[in-house]
Amino acid sequence: MRRVNGTKAGLLCLAMTLTLSACSSGGNDKEGLAKLDREDKGSLKVAYFNDQAFYTQYGNAFQAMFPNVEVEVVSTQSVFDAEDPLAAMEKLIDEQQPDVLYLNEDEYAALAKKGKLYDLDAVTKQDEFDIGAFQPSVIELLKARGDGKLYGLSPSFSSYALYYNKGLFDSNGIPHPTDGMSWDEVMKLAARFPVKRDGEDALFGISLPSSAQDPFALIRTIGEAKGLSYADADAGTVTISSPEWKAIFQSVIDAYKSGSVTMPGSGGMQDGLRQGQVMIRRGGGAAITFGPDSMRFQSGQAAMTIDGPMMMDMMDMGSKLGGAIRIEGGAKSSSDGGEVKLGPSPFKSFDWDVVTIPVDPSQPDVDGSLSLDEVFSINASSQNLSAAWELVKYINGEQLAKTGMKGPSALSSRTAYKKDAGGKNIDAFYAHGANTQLLLQELPAGFAEPFATMASDYIKKVVDGAETLDNALAAIQTQGQDLLTKAVVDEDGQ
Repeated sequence: MRRVNGTKAGLLCLAMTLTLSACSSGGNDKEGLAKLDREDKGSLKVAYFNDQAFYTQYGNAFQAMFPNVEVEVVSTQSVFDAEDPLAAMEKLIDEQQPDVLYLNEDEYAALAKKGKLYDLDAVTKQDEFDIGAFQPSVIELLKARGDGKLYGLSPSFSSYALYYNKGLFDSNGIPHPTDGMSWDEVMKLAARFPVKRDGEDALFGISLPSSAQDPFALIRTIGEAKGLSYADADAGTVTISSPEWKAIFQSVIDAYKSGSVTMPGSGGMQDGLRQGQVMIRRGGGAAITFGPDSMRFQSGQAAMTIDGPMMMDMMDMGSKLGGAIRIEGGAKSSSDGGEVKLGPSPFKSFDWDVVTIPVDPSQPDVDGSLSLDEVFSINASSQNLSAAWELVKYINGEQLAKTGMKGPSALSSRTAYKKDAGGKNIDAFYAHGANTQLLLQELPAGFAEPFATMASDYIKKVVDGAETLDNALAAIQTQGQDLLTKAVVDEDGQ
């Protein structure tokens, strides 16, 4: 639903590091970077998740370009497994002195703020590297996260769009959604469907994605689209009880009550599965886990959902899997005695498409869903800038953009190489700029998650009729203020 701070969720979110050193490549900002030629000898020290991943994705091709550069791969498993990945990354940089860093977005922002990354503006101009060929919102986000400077490049990005089931709209005589719709318009569209909550013919207007793990997520997303913030860390105040926030709470809670919008489940994590999720296996292959909300859309029980480009790869899953499949679901995994059954795929094939994620009329050209799963940067202390830049340039170059990413789930940052999505409106994922205003709303660690949990508990009580909205908002304001005050004190004490 929005950009995810901290450790990223999903299959594409690995925190990894690259290192490179080549003895022939020196240079500095004033003199410019010396070009690394094919014949130059040198050495590459690559800190990456594992050897195979590096060589398959980058190493083989890069060594073909520079055959006299020796490569050593150093695993970053310790960073990936660390309780504090950023601290582990900083330790790796200090001890190993890598030249090139492969970072997630939050690591990129933190390291840029600490002055550990090399400014790429001069070298991109010197090398006539065409930044204009990139999706503008990607460069905008990179600069926003780098306090106005370009400290890295990202070959791909992710954003959200509104998926819709054409057949359900047509059979109910409801017009299809269109690009540029507001949240209010989409909520009203969802309310036009005849809700049926149970059974195989259950029907909902909108099912929320698995990333929306609590009932507060949709409320927060709509509020942020309007430019609202629910807390101000600088002022030390929570601002959730305003009339503007109350109107959003009322709209979403009414939708939860009616069933036109599915409310994320209340179950926690048990044995690796969130309650309501199902794990599907076919033969001895790898498991695929689906949340209950994304399942509703894929099984034809929801007219719309909001999700990222990976959903495009998962559509028509029934025909892709074929035949009977193992379904492991409920509260436990099969290894611990959870339910396991053999049956037909729960996914249905139907005609679908995507339009842009809903926006607010006050900010129609931006949304907060844009995120960067991988950012390539250069260590500010690197003594091998020329070689480091050659690797960053290759990974983000035109050649790799043509051949390196398969399937629509990888949104190329180079707009000339958008992947074919089988006639679907893939431009919906490219339509908006980044909502950089959200980046100014930095909240202390240890606040956002407990606040969302607390707010969600009150939202459920209002939906169930056990509490009034006014009383719930007053409690959320008071308890939220206590959480923020504590989080600020804890952060200042570190």
